[in-house]
Amino acid sequence: MRRRIPKDESKDRHPKRTRGARALDDTARWESEILLHLEGKDPSLLDKETSKVYRKISGTGARLRGPVPLPVRALPEGTATHESDRVHRRLIFIYFPTEQTVSLLEKLALSGSVQTSISVEEITAGNHP
Repeated sequence: MRRRIPKDESKDRHPKRTRGARALDDTARWESEILLHLEGKDPSLLDKETSKVYRKISGTGARLRGPVPLPVRALPEGTATHESDRVHRRLIFIYFPTEQTVSLLEKLALSGSVQTSISVEEITAGNHP
């Protein structure tokens, strides 16, 4: 027969395991906001790549908002073909990135048909999410 463990004893013996990012103190975070733009001609491939990037970045401890689907942009008439005359775009806001977040963004490897651009903005007192 098993021995029952009282509730107060169970907390000490088996610490709760957390999945994902661990809590970081404020000194390890940057006071900036990173805007990650992803764009591609195939919307299903773009969504797969966006979800892959989102999962990777969420494990680093940064706060995320998005992905936000932006309006589809039409290519100029001279460069567009009938099948691929539209560019689909997604935007991910990364608030308070950590060192691990920045190093992950530097090494980001995506499909060849998905282009990325990164812009960094300073967070002011009124911009906190």
